[in-house]
Amino acid sequence: MQTKYTKTFKIEAVKKVMSRGPEISICAIARSLDVKISTLHGWIKNMNDRVLREDTPTSGGFAEKIPYNWSASERLQAVVDTGQLSPEAISEYCRKKGIFPHHIEQWKLDFIKPNTHLDHGQHLKELKKEVNRLNNELNRKEKALAEAAALLILKKKAQTLWGNDEAGYFPR
Repeated sequence: MQTKYTKTFKIEAVKKVMSRGPEISICAIARSLDVKISTLHGWIKNMNDRVLREDTPTSGGFAEKIPYNWSASERLQAVVDTGQLSPEAISEYCRKKGIFPHHIEQWKLDFIKPNTHLDHGQHLKELKKEVNRLNNELNRKEKALAEAAALLILKKKAQTLWGNDEAGYFPR
């Protein structure tokens, strides 16, 4: 029996292949996804040929749901559904839902330790404050460097025009 994969699953699989490091082979990714290597190569070719793109509509006008748009209750249900399954069964479940096993693992961690992450808005505000502080510090240091360079140039010009400081007119 031939397994039907969702468009989202195919796109995420290709993204995973494209973002892999040099130490990870395509064969290893295919094994982890429980997909044949030839199928994965076909998806990569289709992605390169613009047949398989996120912006192209799916068959029958059905818009597939990407993992990041799942509600908290849907994520919790996926974690509960896969709680007692074997890795192979989890892969099968993920293929049917158009997600990856690492999504379920991350969701599980998010539910176990929900308070470890700052509120995204608060985190963004803190990052903006840090960027502003660093920009101000950088501007201050650039001004100080420009002033020091100008003084050095003036000192060299003065020494060129008036010679060495034999009379003691210039501080050392």
